[in-house]
Amino acid sequence: MGATFYSIEDLAGILKLHPKTILRFIHEGRIKAQKIGRAWRISQEALKEFSHAELAAPAREVEPVDFNSIGERMRVSAVIEINEQNSEEASRLSNTLMAALNCKDPSWGNSRFDWFYYPEAKKAKYVLYGTPAFIGEIMVMFSRLAGGQGGEP
Repeated sequence: MGATFYSIEDLAGILKLHPKTILRFIHEGRIKAQKIGRAWRISQEALKEFSHAELAAPAREVEPVDFNSIGERMRVSAVIEINEQNSEEASRLSNTLMAALNCKDPSWGNSRFDWFYYPEAKKAKYVLYGTPAFIGEIMVMFSRLAGGQGGEP
């Protein structure tokens, strides 16, 4: 009894994948196939091997997460959008932020601040990037500037 072989189109129909995906899997070695003339042929055995590969593959050992150093590895970003009447108001607020950054607490770590003013929309965007401590302190500062209760008085 002869072995059953499938074309790329047959396999695409069986697996409900695009024929180009099947061809890519063949080139990557994920599906074993033989080229006969100009056409690829996939054996029924190769199909079974591919379809059960995830079940047959040994489970990778999960590495534990190191929560002790997460603070050193974590970075946070925030975008603050404020309606401003003109770029001078946006620039004043930007200068205030720059002054705060120039005398920042070393525990804030590396941080970044950019700002953009969009005159057609009369909006200023302030983009912040850094440690959670940095972002938290800047958010408290913005809350205080807005007249809110952003932390301790």
